[in-house]
Amino acid sequence: MKFLCECGHAIYDQTDYLSYKAYLISDQDWFNFLDEIDDAIEKTGSTTEEKEKALMRVRSLAINLTKLVYQCDECGNIFFNNSYNSSPQLEMFRSCSDNPNKILLKSAEADK
Repeated sequence: MKFLCECGHAIYDQTDYLSYKAYLISDQDWFNFLDEIDDAIEKTGSTTEEKEKALMRVRSLAINLTKLVYQCDECGNIFFNNSYNSSPQLEMFRSCSDNPNKILLKSAEADK
């Protein structure tokens, strides 16, 4: 995906490990997601097939519960992608600050 911020900066989503992209999970879903991870670890059988099935459940849930978020690294605008198909439905938000933090979505673990 590629789109333009209102400032004219192009935002690309064509690779992994982007410092301006994040996945958002609502608070209403967060603990259910953690419970599913716990179940996958604690209640999965010992066979490879059972472990693989549990892992796929967690991954599927992660995909279904998250929204993609992007930040323009030029002006700091935030974009939420509300689509669940191939055509993006972007909602843009601006900072209330005159000097916005332009690295809000950068990894807490840096470049690890």
